[in-house]
Amino acid sequence: MRRFLFTFVGIGLLLYGLAYLPPVRDQVIAPFTDGLTVAAGQLIAAFGGQVWVQGNVLTIPGFSVRILDLCNGVEATLLLWTAVLAFPAPWRYRLWGLLLGFLGVQAINLLRIVSLVYLGVWKPDWFYWVHWYVWDALILMDVLLIFLLWLRRLPLPASSHAPAA
Repeated sequence: MRRFLFTFVGIGLLLYGLAYLPPVRDQVIAPFTDGLTVAAGQLIAAFGGQVWVQGNVLTIPGFSVRILDLCNGVEATLLLWTAVLAFPAPWRYRLWGLLLGFLGVQAINLLRIVSLVYLGVWKPDWFYWVHWYVWDALILMDVLLIFLLWLRRLPLPASSHAPAA
């Protein structure tokens, strides 16, 4: 447990440190955020909504949001990746955990973005509270759930003891 904790802290510092470097922010995170905004716009349009996207700004009639850091799912994904990489598991399982974890976090984050845009139109007074408290808690629970599901899929370690007869 102690090894996992120290590894978790070390990997977390490394991943978050890299993610906040200006070149990474400008050349990886910002384009990713713009792409996430486009994906949210396409999801709204697929269900018949009227939507406009410009960079990281998503607009529907009556409300606009700008998707910023902490709203793009990057930090939540890095938290999940930190846990997966710190856990002593075969690399094949870690790589699957990284990929499927990214997809899971981003799927929930897309739902979050779309729901918040519509909430901004229907109940603007609720937007701030739901954005910062409800959805933040749900995203963190999503990270925990994905990690726990990933743990269940890991092979059991070979036992060094023979069962007592």
